[in-house]
This record gives sequence, structure tokens and C-alpha cells, in this order.
Amino acid sequence: MIEITIFILAVFQSIFGVGLLVLGTPILLLLDFEFFKILNILLPCSMAVSLMQINKIKNYKIIETKIIFISLPCIILGLTTLILFQEHINFKLLIGFMILISFIIKSYFRKKFEILILEKKKYILPGAAFFHGLTNTGGTIISLIFQTLRKNKFEIQSNIAFTYFFFSLVQYSIISLYFNQIFFDKTNIIYVLISLFAYFLGANLLYKISNNKFIEILNILIIFTSLYLIISGLSYL
Repeated sequence: MIEITIFILAVFQSIFGVGLLVLGTPILLLLDFEFFKILNILLPCSMAVSLMQINKIKNYKIIETKIIFISLPCIILGLTTLILFQEHINFKLLIGFMILISFIIKSYFRKKFEILILEKKKYILPGAAFFHGLTNTGGTIISLIFQTLRKNKFEIQSNIAFTYFFFSLVQYSIISLYFNQIFFDKTNIIYVLISLFAYFLGANLLYKISNNKFIEILNILIIFTSLYLIISGLSYL
């Protein structure tokens, strides 16, 4: 089941720039995986796919490198908050509601939020980074940020991939330090290889999807996973 999930989501990430974390985290939570185990499974896979996408970038001037690197300390802050309060967190409810709130902002307050992004982008992405460090599902807001800053689907995907790679690298490093070991074994290698295989299958599909369809499919996936996660989380109350 994990292998199939990783394969499908890696195909999506190879197309949309997000998928393994924003969708994989809630899906594995629904399969009753422990949250840090989920990070151990998904972060290397996400980094592998993102790195392949970064490798295809021909002009790095399209990347919002300054605000991305400024945001990295906020990943640490969010992840530290998570580690300190993990025993008191209902991860299914937290992540489900946060994804849903992100989607509502994206769908119904989009114009106001886009104006806010354009005016305060140096604050919005660090905020998204904190949220991502706390929940591993900041992809919704991150995708909206770059849909606002960049209108071409290739530039959107490139910025998301660049952001995801460095965010995931920081997350994985902090988790390894916290548990005092590198959580990378033969199983992780298999998952990464599956992700890379999926990347090569999905990468060319980006050229066949319009900008509007690109965004529409991503939104549908996000809303369904968040609602299902909330329903599941409520059952534990």
C-alpha cells in the first residue's frame, strides 16, 4: 500500500511540484502511521523528486531564492513546536483543518490573499514555512504563493520544487538530530527509487496539461484529502 501511494503521489509531484507531502501526509495518517514515521518515509522521496525537477531548471533567475532561504529558519521553528507538543496534538484534525483553511483562503479569499502575497511576500512565505514545519502540509499555501508570483506553469513548478527541496532538507536534518540518527535504510532506498521511477513517467505529462487544468486538479485533490482527514480525526474524539 505504501509503495503504491508513493508511486502515485510521486507522479503527481513530478507534474505539479507538490503531492508527496501535502497529500501523502494525510493519506498515511489515515492509514494510522505515526507522524514522525511519515516524515521519515516521505521527506527523502520528496527531496529526490524535487531535486530532479531542480536539475531541469535552465534559468535560476525565475526562482524566488531570497525569500525561500529567508524562510528556512521558520521551518525549524515550526518543527521544534511540533516536537515539543507532539504528545498533545491530534494530527489528523490539525492537518485536516489547516489544509481546509488553506483551501478556503485559496478559493474564496484568493484575490485579497494574492494582493497580500504581492505586498508582503517576504512575510507570507516564512509563515507558510512555519506551517509546513508544523504539519508537513504547507504545499497548499506554497502553491498559491507561487501561482500568484509566477503565472507560467513551468515557473510555478520550478519554484515549488526548489522550495520543497530545501524545506524537506531542513526538516530531515532536524529530525535526524532530534532522534540522534539518520533514518535512512534499505526501505527508504526502495521508496526513493520508486519515486524516481514515477518522476520519469510523470515529468513529460506537464507539457500536456494546461495551466488552468494544472491548478484545478491540484485543488480537487487537496479538498478531498482534507475533508476525509477531518472526518477520521473527529472519530477519535
